[in-house]
Amino acid sequence: MSKTSLPSASPDEIADQRIKPATATKSTPSGPVKTAVPQESLFRRLTYKYAVLGVLIFVVAFFSIAAPETFFTFENLRVVTSSQSVLIIAALGLVIPFAAGEFDLSFGPMIAWSSIVLAVLNVQLGLPGEVAIPIAVGSTMLWGLLNSYFIVKIGISSMITTLGMGTVITGLTLAVSGSQVIAGAPAFLNQIATTQLFGLPLPVYLAFLLAVIVWLFMEHTPLGRYIYFTGEGREVARLSGLPTDRIRVFALTSSAFFCGLAGVLNVGRLGSADPNLGASFLLPGAAAVFLGATVIKPGRFNAWGTVIAVFLVVTGVTGLQMLGGAGWLENVFNGAALVLAVSFAAIVSRKSASSS
Repeated sequence: MSKTSLPSASPDEIADQRIKPATATKSTPSGPVKTAVPQESLFRRLTYKYAVLGVLIFVVAFFSIAAPETFFTFENLRVVTSSQSVLIIAALGLVIPFAAGEFDLSFGPMIAWSSIVLAVLNVQLGLPGEVAIPIAVGSTMLWGLLNSYFIVKIGISSMITTLGMGTVITGLTLAVSGSQVIAGAPAFLNQIATTQLFGLPLPVYLAFLLAVIVWLFMEHTPLGRYIYFTGEGREVARLSGLPTDRIRVFALTSSAFFCGLAGVLNVGRLGSADPNLGASFLLPGAAAVFLGATVIKPGRFNAWGTVIAVFLVVTGVTGLQMLGGAGWLENVFNGAALVLAVSFAAIVSRKSASSS
């Protein structure tokens, strides 16, 4: 009995085949003919891809009309962009593990950890910023490696692991800081964080530069495509020859690196480190990443969608506050945005699956 050999294909070829237009075979008197399956209308495709961007434009227009003297000003633009540069950087880091199919709910505590470690080393122990900053970022990456050990090696759910690890990090951050805000920052870091170019602080430009880097990495490098492939079907990716365990470790550690960088920049921006800072990033960051998965590349976590989603979330909260909304509206808005983002992402994924 002869054996039938199966054609081999590289992971890149498999990924390419997943996005080719579907075809159908139709019988005719002259023989079978392949015909393209009708695609969705242009309007529906644009709606799926840019609905959130349209909502952002609508929200900006609404609050600009409702509060023209305070909302639609360059000063408000400067405040909004500068205050959210740290969140953008952290959210961009989350894109990588989420794309690999792993949750990271410890990113907020890791931002606070990086801030406190930098402040303790620089302010209390007197280490120069050039030494303290790499240590702070490196120690945060160690948390990412520890997360990946429990998730990849032990096999615990990433949601449970990072939620529990986030609690551990928060406790240790409070212990290291004595539960106190530590005032002070390296002089050069404070200068970088407050220097303005064309009216906007430098961290804003850094956040957009990192968005370009993450976009290029995820969309235009083999490793980026392998991360997406792993997230879409880990077992299929493994059988295709991809080192899925190492990819997941890389994704979780990369997220920790971005959190460390965000924490460092936050110290320079505020001139202090708050051990309770992490909780304020959890809902906005998670909402931005999930909502970003419905923009530009529907059903796929991506850099530019995440940036747009961050500005949608912060624009809504800022506008409500300028109209005299109570402080509790921020939690309501962020929580609602997260639920709606996950719901919309699920709907888009089902639509994409049904049309493929």
